[in-house]
Order: sequence, then C-alpha cells, then structure tokens
Amino acid sequence: MIRRLVRSSPRLTALARGVRGAALGVPPPTSRPTLQPHLEDRIPELRRITPRNASWLEARINLVIPSVSIAATFGGVRTALELFAAIAPEGIPRRIVATGRVLPDPIGVEGYQRVSPDAEEVDDRTLVILDGDKPAALPVGPGDVFVATFWNTAEAVFRVREWQRAVYGRAPDFLAYAIQDYEPGFYPWSAQHLLARSTYERPSETVALFNSGLLRDYFHAEGLAFEREFVFEPRLPAALRTYLPTGSAGRERRIVVYGRPMTPRNGFPLIVEALRLWRATYARAVEWAVVSAGQPHPDIDLGTGTVMRSVGKLDLDVYGQLLTTSAVGVALMVSPHPSYPPLEMAHLGMRVVTNRFGAKDLATWHPNITSAADLSPEGIALAIADACDEYEAEPSSSSGRETLRPDYLSDRPAFPFAAEVAALLVAGARRAAGGAPERPAQS
Repeated sequence: MIRRLVRSSPRLTALARGVRGAALGVPPPTSRPTLQPHLEDRIPELRRITPRNASWLEARINLVIPSVSIAATFGGVRTALELFAAIAPEGIPRRIVATGRVLPDPIGVEGYQRVSPDAEEVDDRTLVILDGDKPAALPVGPGDVFVATFWNTAEAVFRVREWQRAVYGRAPDFLAYAIQDYEPGFYPWSAQHLLARSTYERPSETVALFNSGLLRDYFHAEGLAFEREFVFEPRLPAALRTYLPTGSAGRERRIVVYGRPMTPRNGFPLIVEALRLWRATYARAVEWAVVSAGQPHPDIDLGTGTVMRSVGKLDLDVYGQLLTTSAVGVALMVSPHPSYPPLEMAHLGMRVVTNRFGAKDLATWHPNITSAADLSPEGIALAIADACDEYEAEPSSSSGRETLRPDYLSDRPAFPFAAEVAALLVAGARRAAGGAPERPAQS
C-alpha cells in the first residue's frame, strides 16, 4: 500500500530516493571518466629552459631560436642568425640555444661548436640544442643576455630572466626580441594567442627589432609599442643575387607556388582551389606546369591531367635556378609581414600573384607583383590567368623591370642599428654581472 502510494506521486518518489541515498551513500561510478581525444590539457608550443648556476659570471650573449634543422630553417630563422651575427660584438662569448625537439637532420651553425646542454665551456661561439621533449638544464650566469625570436622563445627567456633575478639578485637590463610577424595571428583565439600577445607586453625591458616598418606600424595600430624600437627591411639574400636577370633569357610555362600546407597564413588550400578553377577555365592551361616549393607534400591533382608537383624545400641555388626559369609565381601571406617569396620571385623576373593585408601592398615594391583585388578562388584564378596571358604576349617583359624599393637590393648594412643594440645589451649584461655575488646562491 505505502509503496503504491509513493510511486503514484513524483514528489514522494524523489523524497524516497533522497532518503535512501543519504542512508546508503552515493554508489561508486561504474567506470572512470577519461579525457576525450580532442581535449587539450597542455600547450605544445611552450618550451621550458631549466636554468642552473653557471661557473661563467661575465657577460655572454645568447640567441634563442626554435631550430637549427635544415628542414625547419626558413627565412625567419635565417634572418635571426644574420641579425645575431650583426649585433653580437667581438670579444663577448656567443651562444646559440635551439629549443625545439631534435630532428633527424640537425646542422651546426658555421663557426659554432656544438656542446651538450649542461656543458660549462665558454668558447667564443657555442651551439646548444635542447630537446623540446625532454627536460634539460642550461648553465645561466648573471651576465647572460638573450635575443629571443619566435614568441615561445621570448616566453621562455622571460622566465629565465625571473630566475636570474631570484638567484643572482638581478638580470641584464634588457633582452632583444626579433619580431618578424604578428605571431598571435598564427592561432585562432586561444591560449596560444594570449601567450604570444603577452610576450609583447613588457615594453621597458624589451629592445624590439622589427622586420619591416610595415610590421612596426601594425603593432602600433594594435596598441603595442616598446620604449626602444629598431627596424630593418627585407633584403634579397646574397645567394640569390647572382640570379638577378641581366637579359631577356627565355622562361618556361611554369607556375611556382610557395606551398606550405602546414602553415595556415600561407593560404595553401585557397591557392589549390584557385589553381583548379584556373585549370578548368584557362584555355592554354594544358601547356603549363605547376610546381610547389616550400614544404614537401603529396602531388595534387588540379584536374584534367594537370598535377601540382611538390619539390619541397630547396637550397637557395636550386631555388634561384627555378625562379629564373619560371614565368609565374603565386605566394600568399595572411599577415602584416612583407613575406620573402613574392619579393624574391618578382626580383628574379617572375610575374607574381599575392594578396594585400591591411596597409601592406607588395605591388608598391615591384611592378612584377599583382595584389589580387578579389581573394576568392575565382578572383585569384583570374589573376593567375592574367599573369599567364601577359607572359604569352611578351615572354621576356618581366625580366627587365626595375625594383621600386632600391634598398631591397642595397649592399649597405642590413642592420644599421647593430652597434647601438649591441651596446645596450652588453652594458646591461655587464651591470648585472658586476652586481652578482661571487658565489651565486644555489637554485
């Protein structure tokens, strides 16, 4: 009777269950919850440098870069190495610290001796490769001053500087930060986006070295500025200068794509969609070859028998030969950085299709560059077809056009501020070294 009465009323049923639960306790779960594969509980881009007391207590200048692997060394790393060579003064030990995981093809940097991460050697030039997947201690003294490159190297260096303050009582006055793009834009709104942006928010202790005035102006428009700012502009690499066109040598009907499928800001899927439309609509497409250079990937069928063949990453000599014998280039960059490939292609005589971004318009750098007005697949396909038509009408006309930015081909020092930056870094490092105890506290 009582059981039927309880079951007839939802309120009494709930009350009865509550009383039973209080008396018997909550039953154990039948299975342990597990994280779903798509859930992230870590930030894989972060790199941790574990500092330890160093026997070297004087000034030393350190470049921190993601990698010295041949496969991972694109224009940004090459520029960082050249910048470091310019601002690291003679007479001060130099150390390059690579923070990424060890890849199958690590290379030495010319003139640098590779040493183990915990080595105490303080030669003129040493190279340390930290395995990003394994903890490693790095000897750091009070006079170790750092040049950061990618955002996660800056984040790691800021932590090392906090350690220097805690252990030695002070850190060098500044770190230098080679800023070569607006790196929060590499990510959707996310933890990585926030962390990358946070590395720009220490304006008094950062010496900012901007890769182009365009990029500096974009930072200012974003409300980001530093007390000490220096700017350098892109230059054609010395290895490519021998390939500058000197006559009207013939070019092949070949489109060269700057193809980096794993780098979203290079717009690879958009290029592929545009090329498929170009293949379907351009009357002479069957006469043209399409090559992708940058990151290796499987060859891609563009339709009706035309294949985009991937040649991967090329050394500069092979790359130069490819550009001087090809007619049309396609290279996108969804960021405020000028981007090297469109400038290299154009100056080596190719007709180039690229994109605008904010105030950036590379058509103002060279007459061979077209900034597509319509960045839909249809708009880019039309721009590619126009470049091909221009070649068909005048095959050698693009080889004789002169740059609109003479500094791009200048032989003057690429980093005219190098001595001033070196003085700032070394003076701050020496002040920190002079203020350190003779026997640093153990961490």
